[in-house]
Amino acid sequence: MRLAVGGLLALAAILCSRDALADRFDLIQKRGVLIAGVKSDYPPFGMLDANGRLVGFEPDLAAELARRLGVRLQLLAVSSTNRLQKLQDGAVDVVVATLGDTPQRRQIATLVEPSYYASGATVVTPPNKHLSSWADLRGKKVCATQGAYFNRPMAQRFLLDLQVFNGTRDTRLALRDGRCVAWLYDDTGIVGILADAELRNYETPLPSMMTSPWAIALAASERGSRLERAVSDAVADWHRRGSLIAIEQRWGVRPSQFLVDMGELWTRQQPDGSLLCGRLANGNWPPECRNKSLLSSDEVHGMQRFGLLLKEHAGLDVTIIHDAYDRGLFLNGLWISLQLMASCIVGSLAVGCLGALAAEAGFPLLNAFVRLTAALGRMTPPLLLIYLIFFGVGHIIVSRFGWTFDGVAIAVACLSTYTGCAIVSALLDASAVLKDQQPGFSLRWRTLAQALRLAYAPVVASLINVVKATGMASVIAVPELISAATAIIAEQGNSAVMMNVLMVTYFVLVLIVVQFFNLLERKILQRAQR
Repeated sequence: MRLAVGGLLALAAILCSRDALADRFDLIQKRGVLIAGVKSDYPPFGMLDANGRLVGFEPDLAAELARRLGVRLQLLAVSSTNRLQKLQDGAVDVVVATLGDTPQRRQIATLVEPSYYASGATVVTPPNKHLSSWADLRGKKVCATQGAYFNRPMAQRFLLDLQVFNGTRDTRLALRDGRCVAWLYDDTGIVGILADAELRNYETPLPSMMTSPWAIALAASERGSRLERAVSDAVADWHRRGSLIAIEQRWGVRPSQFLVDMGELWTRQQPDGSLLCGRLANGNWPPECRNKSLLSSDEVHGMQRFGLLLKEHAGLDVTIIHDAYDRGLFLNGLWISLQLMASCIVGSLAVGCLGALAAEAGFPLLNAFVRLTAALGRMTPPLLLIYLIFFGVGHIIVSRFGWTFDGVAIAVACLSTYTGCAIVSALLDASAVLKDQQPGFSLRWRTLAQALRLAYAPVVASLINVVKATGMASVIAVPELISAATAIIAEQGNSAVMMNVLMVTYFVLVLIVVQFFNLLERKILQRAQR
């Protein structure tokens, strides 16, 4: 009897293990039904209609998948907290439920490439708020919903005064009551919010930030399986045919730039007429067509391979090496910083020389005014001056006359004024010494070079300081080095690496400026000795 029971148990275990190990593709075909997990509380991507049926953008995608597999569709409502658990338990075959593609989720599920959609962070505002850039929200009260992954990095990047509420209902009421100027939220979630009659006239005036691609998810055991291949081919075909854009239009979703870009990428042809995003001999998609953040060093070449090797073997995520977007952002910041440095050096010298000449022009009142202004300018912190002009005087001018001023110009003007005041004092001190040494000396255009030679050390010290201070321009949204590094950190989370890269970059730039002035000093001394 015991042997019979034991045999039955062993047979049951074998049958269960065979079912567990069976190919999911075969199981779906045998069952004749594809079970897809979709959301029921995220309109218009997944919601319940008047009859209690699951409908929306993603249920339509699931229906298209079932049609391609030649089976019927069964939809099961899932939530953000249980969607991957449903996959692991085998309750669903696929999950199409606004799932962001991240390295952490790839450890517990098979996330299919290419991505079928993407979302990011943006704001919804009452009508006529006149927001033209994210910089317009700096220092202003912005409502946010607790738990959103983008709250902290967006607040740090744009200096938002976040008012965090427990749920979307409370956040919406706070926005309606004017407790904040905007609501920071997921751009796809805002689509459903704006469908409400009460908020129909509200606006989303700013571009989305921190975009995260969405992927169809399968069980972890399906990696490399026929089911993954079939779903992957389906998504690629949707991009090539424009099917996703058509479904987006059907549900009244605001046009997604992500879908436009993906459509262009997946229909792009090579010189021989073949598709750029065609399957390689090993069955994989080309690296150019994959999510760049998920590539490994074995799949790429050149600088990208070197950067990924650093990341994989040394733990240094230097994204400006292996990520073209971050590299472009950083190089653009470097270029703007170089322009700021050169402009501030020229501007500081101009303010200093003209101020000193005006003070020595022979008009007592002008002399007193220049000296007082120079003293006040030296005592006013440059950061305070930038804030005063940009947010204070600038706000008055914009609100009354509608004039706006470029942040770069304001930064250069403020930093040049601050440093120029120090140069004025140095030149006037040098002029006083020369008057003692040379009776009848007066500071004029023809004697300015002589005063500059005598005041060379303090003047150069001031110019080097203004080169270091150009990073202050980041507080008014000038996209220089510090702003670029902060943007990369907000997206990638590699703060330690980027802060060290930033420090080394500034050290090299300041060193170059110091060496330039040292060379200039030697040239001046050689000329004076002739």
